[in-house]
Amino acid sequence: MSTLSATNRARQQVLGYPVDIVDELTALEVFEAAWHQGKGLQVITLNAEMVVAAQQDQELDRIVRHAHLIIPDGAGVVWALRLSGQAIDRVPGIDLAQAALKRASTAGRKVTLIGGRPEVLSALERLLPKVYPGLLIAGINHGYFSPSEEESMVERLAEGKPDLVLVALGVPKQEYFIDRWHTFFPRAIMMGVGGSFDIWSGASTRAPAIMQKFHLEWLYRLMKEPWRWRRMGSALPKFSFQVIQDFLRKPSKKSFKNSRNK
Repeated sequence: MSTLSATNRARQQVLGYPVDIVDELTALEVFEAAWHQGKGLQVITLNAEMVVAAQQDQELDRIVRHAHLIIPDGAGVVWALRLSGQAIDRVPGIDLAQAALKRASTAGRKVTLIGGRPEVLSALERLLPKVYPGLLIAGINHGYFSPSEEESMVERLAEGKPDLVLVALGVPKQEYFIDRWHTFFPRAIMMGVGGSFDIWSGASTRAPAIMQKFHLEWLYRLMKEPWRWRRMGSALPKFSFQVIQDFLRKPSKKSFKNSRNK
C-alpha cells in the first residue's frame, strides 16, 4: 500500500469535508513518496473559513473534495476533529511548506514560487537559498499577473519542471489556480501558502510563539489586518454552530455500546 493510500484510509470528515489525519512528518513522507514515484499532488490546507467558503462555492467544494492530501491547518478544523474523538494536532501550512523546502533542498528538488508582491519575490529569490543551502529555484512569478498573461506565465514556469510549486495568492484564488494548471506540472507537489511569502521575506510578522501554541494565529491576523473581521466574523461563528449541531446529532459511543448490550 502506498503512503498516500494509507493516509487517505485514515481520513475523517469535518462537516462533510475530508481531512487527512496526519502530522507534519507523515505529510512529508507523502511528499517524499510522490517525488520518488514522479507523481503530482494537490495539497489543501483546510481551515474553518475554507469550509464555510466551500459550502457556498461549488468550484471550491469540488477542489477540496478531490485534493490528494488535505491538511488540518486551522484551529477550528482541529477542534472539530477532537470533538469527534480524533487525537490530532494542528499542522500549520506555513510550517509544512518550510519543512518541504528543507526536504527539497537536501534532495536537490526544484521549487517554483508564484504569488506575492514583486519585491517580496525578489527578496525570497535571494534569501531562501541561504536559509536552505542547496535549494534550487526553478522559477518565480509575482501575483500581479492579468488573466491574459496567465497561460504564457504558466507555460514558462512549467519549462523549469519543478518538484514543488508554492502558490501564494490567497484563498480561494490559489486553489483555483492550482486546479486550473496542475496538468502543466505533472510531477510537482502544488500547495497554496497564503501569506507565507510575506512572512518569510520579513515583509510581515507571524504571531508570537505563545499565540501559535494556543492556536490563536487567527486572532493575531485579525489584530494586524482588521479588514478580515467582516469575513472571519461571519465564517467562524457559522462554522462553530454547525460543528456543535453535527456533534449533538451524532449518538455517543457510550450510547452505542449500551444499545448493543441490551
